[in-house]
Amino acid sequence: MGSYLNKPKTDKDSEDMENDRLMCGVSSMQGWREKQEDAHVCLVDFDNDMSLFGVFDGHGGAEVAQYAVEMLPSLIKNELFKQGDYENALIKAYLDFDDSLIAPSVLRRLRTLRLKNGKTEESDNADVDDEKLVETELAGKDSGCTAVVALLVKNKLYVANAGDSRCVVSIAGKAHAMSTDHKPRDKSELKRILAAGGRVSSDGRINHGLNMSRALGDHMYKTNSLFTNMEQMITALPDVQIIDLKPENGDFIVLACDGIWNSLCSQKAIDFISNRIHCPDVKLSLICEELFEVCLAPDTPNAGVGCDNMTCIIVKFKHQQKSSLTDDVVEESDLVTKRSLTDDVEEESDLVTDCKKPKLDVTAPESVE
Repeated sequence: MGSYLNKPKTDKDSEDMENDRLMCGVSSMQGWREKQEDAHVCLVDFDNDMSLFGVFDGHGGAEVAQYAVEMLPSLIKNELFKQGDYENALIKAYLDFDDSLIAPSVLRRLRTLRLKNGKTEESDNADVDDEKLVETELAGKDSGCTAVVALLVKNKLYVANAGDSRCVVSIAGKAHAMSTDHKPRDKSELKRILAAGGRVSSDGRINHGLNMSRALGDHMYKTNSLFTNMEQMITALPDVQIIDLKPENGDFIVLACDGIWNSLCSQKAIDFISNRIHCPDVKLSLICEELFEVCLAPDTPNAGVGCDNMTCIIVKFKHQQKSSLTDDVVEESDLVTKRSLTDDVEEESDLVTDCKKPKLDVTAPESVE
């Protein structure tokens, strides 16, 4: 069972950045969770005519997500990347990163991050007890993170995803999914889990633990010596989707953790952003902050929906064709209001062309992601 604070932490960690081609806004909020386990990366000048964005939603600890921010961008610039094979460069980077988590030097780094994350103001100057040291031995074994990464090469977007964070692109105002949530009860995922010796419980969790089937880290689920790292119960193997964007059409990109998507379907999130993104001198990070307030639950009895950490990145091309504000700006009450979490929940199609809600595992608050 997950535990929550008596009241949510609604301070936002926000930033805006830009270059000659695009603008980016990002924000994160701890919310009702006892700790902030999300991490993100925004590199608008990742390489020549390239930008890189990523959201990493940690579970069991923040250390794998934090280490992904440190190391994954450099791993993406591998030989395949230099050859222009960006799709396979992303796949290789994910698998190489995951393999590296069992190296002694990396384990030491993960343990350091775990100790740092576990400190409070009262304990900063205190000795670390033996129990805490033992707990650090589990860093990267009982902890991990989702990873959704968007590599923008000129106007071509490559999105690699492992887990249930999500990337969505607005195309002429319609939400287009650039990632698929990886859930244990999905047919292809379930087949792999069972073959590797795992079981999926009635509430959609692997061995009564994780409710996602792909992630970085979580090496206690990756111990079957008969299988490759792509065949384990939990795999870091990402799906990669590619699309050509048209900046002149006002296309924009959204990456966010499931703290957003558990509360709003993709189309409603796109609608919410669309009605704000064309305002003059808009700060994209402020739109992220407003989105959090819509998603945040008023209390915690609703099985965790709206109670998770929240992180969102919005990427907008410059020099877009702009409509007049009278056409673009709609009152929030006409679009999406902060509604009861008992409102209708529907399933979302693969391309998210209509506003349907994905099925959620909301049987109980979660102790892990």
